[in-house]
Formats: sequence, structure tokens, C-alpha cells
Amino acid sequence: MKPFDFYTPTTVEEALKLMHEHRESVSVIAGGTDLVLELNERKAAPAVIIDLKHIEELSYIREEGGKFRIGAMTTHAALAADQRIREKVRMLHDATRLVGSPQIRNLGTIGGNIAQSSVAGDGLAACVTLNADVTLRSVRGERTMNINDFLAGEGKDKRNILEADELLTEISFPVPDTKHTATAFYKLAKRKSLAISVIGGCMTATVDDDGVCTQVSMRGGALGRYPMHFAACEEYLLGKKLSYAAMLEVLPMMHDQILEANRSRPWSVFYKKEGAQGVYKKLFADILGQLGIEEVQV
Repeated sequence: MKPFDFYTPTTVEEALKLMHEHRESVSVIAGGTDLVLELNERKAAPAVIIDLKHIEELSYIREEGGKFRIGAMTTHAALAADQRIREKVRMLHDATRLVGSPQIRNLGTIGGNIAQSSVAGDGLAACVTLNADVTLRSVRGERTMNINDFLAGEGKDKRNILEADELLTEISFPVPDTKHTATAFYKLAKRKSLAISVIGGCMTATVDDDGVCTQVSMRGGALGRYPMHFAACEEYLLGKKLSYAAMLEVLPMMHDQILEANRSRPWSVFYKKEGAQGVYKKLFADILGQLGIEEVQV
């Protein structure tokens, strides 16, 4: 491991100043569940590392102005334990409570998960499905953008638009109306704990008083570089009265999209397209149960 200078700021302003001063070769560490591995495997060799864990102002879960606002240093464990998240955003609750081991959940942060933009990032997939906004700060100022725009750019590590001296500080999204909206997460992994998602599925659905779908969002994790958007499936379900039978009708479209996206990796196509359909059958049943439309055993 290459030697590096190590800083532990206690405020955002102090961290941003350090990041700007050392922007030519700097990495920030939130929980350290990704960067420590990269250092050990010599995939990263920054001259300066800035530890964010003492910045208490970035650890919070607030419900205000019709939105959830989550500080980037909020741990997976804190999100999974929050009563409001559990009751109103089951998808994010399940995504965070199933991350790694108890040690990883207590160290790893939602901001680190999004900033890392891993192919198998469960928190990332959930936030994309929620169409969340992210706030970035640097000494130059602050900018807030949709998470899809955040992922579309090429910044320091070409994983997202984040620049070397820029810090992701907050994630926000509207509080779901639980009377009409359900959210669900399910992942397929090789074991129940300490497991990286082989396939992850996220879904939100909103219905009117007659059970007709007025909004739907469907994303698949670990199926491509970023959470795969099943736009054709969403379009098909919009305006339809939701039922398990109606929802199963989108699976051939999902099958075709995954097949097309993975043609360059033929060894993975079969299990991905079949596994994703199994994941979404679970999600469909969960969504319908939450909305009180239909009880389905899968």
C-alpha cells in the first residue's frame, strides 16, 4: 500500500477546503467498505485520504416539506432502523437492511453507496427507482440534480458526475402516499448474508381509488453498468388496473430487454433473464399486498 496523508475534518467546510487543496490526488472515506478494499488491492493509490465519519452534520433522516432528506453519512443500519423509512419507503428499508453484514451496515453509508456507483449497489438502485435528487457541494458552491443526471456524467472516476473536490451531501425524494403508493425491493444473491446482489429488483407503483396504475417505476440492479430501466414495462402498466395477471404480462418485455443488453456476455444471459423474472414475481406480489389489491403467494 502506498503511503498517504490522512485527515479527519469535523465540518463540511473543513472537508471541502481539504478536498480542494489536494484535488489532484484525493479520496474520501465514508464507511470505508469500498475504499479500504481498493487500497489493499492496489486499485487506488491517493496521496491524501479524508475521513468523513466525524462530520455529524451529514448524518440525519428528516421528513420536511413533503420530502425525505437524508444526509450522505447516514449509515445503512440507521436507515433500516428508522420507523418512518420502514413504514413509508419499504423498498429503501429492505435495500439497506439486507446490505452485507451487521458490521458493514453500521459502517457503510447511503452517500458512499451512491458516490461509489457500484453495479451491485442496492441503495443506489433504490434511490434511482425513487427518482431521488442528490446535492453536491464544493468550495465553488452547491448544486442539486436528479440522480439519473448524476449517473450520466463523467467526473473524477467516470462512474458519475462527481468531481475530485466535490462531496455528495444529501439525498432527497418525495414522501410516498402510502394509501395509494407501494415500494418494494428484492435481491437474488448466493447466500442470505454477506452477499453482493447477483440481481436486484426495485419497484414503486401508485394507483387511484379504483386500483388503476397512475405511476410506476421499475429498475433492475446488477444487470448493467447502472440500474436497468424497464421503461417499456412501465408504459404497459400505466392506465391498467393492477393485478398479478396483468403484471406478469410485462415479463416477456423484461426478458427481451435483458437479453439484448447482455448479448456480449452470453454466459450470463440465461440466469440473468430468468432470475430477474423470478425477482419481479416477488416484487409484484409485495406491491399488490401493500396496496391491499390482491394476496399472492410466490
